[in-house]
Amino acid sequence: MELNKLIGISALLYSLSNPVGVTPIFLSLTKRGQPNSAPRVIAVAAISVALLLVTAALLGQKVLLFFNVGLDDFRIAGGLLALFIAFEMFQARYGGFMQTTDERTEAEQDMHGIAVTPLAFPLLVGPAEMSIMITLATDRPAWPDKLALVGVSVLTALMIAITLFAATPLNRLIGKTGINVATRIMALFVAAIGVNFIFTGIRAELPGLLA
Repeated sequence: MELNKLIGISALLYSLSNPVGVTPIFLSLTKRGQPNSAPRVIAVAAISVALLLVTAALLGQKVLLFFNVGLDDFRIAGGLLALFIAFEMFQARYGGFMQTTDERTEAEQDMHGIAVTPLAFPLLVGPAEMSIMITLATDRPAWPDKLALVGVSVLTALMIAITLFAATPLNRLIGKTGINVATRIMALFVAAIGVNFIFTGIRAELPGLLA
């Protein structure tokens, strides 16, 4: 797989996970925990993100076959989920679509649990990210490409970890308004990718419709 494609996929996954937008939630959750608990939470969350993405890349095709779901159907579904998340990002809302009130309350009471849920799943990696990873892996069935996607998953998790480590200075530097602006900019890329996935799937399902 070409280097520019690897960089593009990493940027896509990073934008879709929106760690900058998750920063206010991360700071709010970790400040309720024990002192110096943030690094451990970040490490566990980053490992969880990498494992979720790698699992989607390596086992996603088998999951599609098991449920008898076509790739283009899954591509359209992933694009729709990406659009929903992009609309939420445009409104500077963080995880309301992907996380229930009960899940947020439970997370606030369990500092050890927030690293995996809701931080890693579904705030950073949700159905949309996993759908896109499954689609990319199915489009590239060769093992060298799958291994490249594993590398992309690890790189994305590393970038997310770096962003969360910089959460406090980032919050001081750009403030809530700056975070909202950055979130809306990333939302444009997420929405564009979602639209591309939807139309690609529709072209394959209904070739005469968009000819």
